[in-house]
Formats: sequence, structure tokens, C-alpha cells
Amino acid sequence: MHLQIRSVPKASPPDLERFLGVLARAGVNLVAAGGGNLELGGEFAIVPAHEHVDRAVAALEAADYKVRVLDAEQGDFRLCWLTNEPGQLHACIAGVSEENLAAGRVIADVLVGVEPDEEGRIPVQVYSVEVRSPETR
Repeated sequence: MHLQIRSVPKASPPDLERFLGVLARAGVNLVAAGGGNLELGGEFAIVPAHEHVDRAVAALEAADYKVRVLDAEQGDFRLCWLTNEPGQLHACIAGVSEENLAAGRVIADVLVGVEPDEEGRIPVQVYSVEVRSPETR
């Protein structure tokens, strides 16, 4: 869950079903997905099963989608591991918000994984983008 693939799911006209069909035909298993305004130019983020990352990138690029592979270990997004208890998501977002405030960033989207790890924790990826401010000039 430390990688994420992002793309705008449009191939004239925007079509999320077509985008997902490319992945399904390639046999890519998704363990998390999310985004907003997906057929209005927004970016869709997917997390393929670890062994399917290369297959997903190759299939999407072959279908003329531009993709970006982001890595939590490179600081491209924040990965939190939550337990199934009240306040866990809030604690994750509070930590990201604090970091973002200092860096002139805002949260763009959140992905909640579907597969818990061996300890039963749920993966959540928080993607933030820079905003213009006096501090980020």
C-alpha cells in the first residue's frame, strides 16, 4: 500500500467505466481506489495489488492514459494504518493537516483500502497538493 497510480480517466469523452475496463481486462486487482469529479477532469487514484503494479501501468499506458506512480516512501502522500476504533481516521487527518499547514498544502483526496494488513489495520492514503500562499512563494 505504499504505491498509488493516478490518472485522469478520460479518453475522449471522459469515461470511468472504460478506464476500469482496461484494468479489469488486464487482470489487475485493486485494493484501494478513489477520487472526485472523475468524469469532469478529476484525477482517479488506484492502488493495485503489489504484484499488479507493473501490469496496471502497462495496461493504462497502452490504452493512452497518462499515469503517475506516487510513493509514500518518497513523501508523495501520507500512509496511515488505522485500527477499527473510533477516532482513527480523525487522528490520521489531524496529523496530515498539521503537516500541510506548515507546508502550504491542502488535502486533495483520501483512499481507504479494502484489505487489512496482517495486524488487522486498515490502510488509508491521504494525498495533498500545494496551494499558493505567502509561505510557499
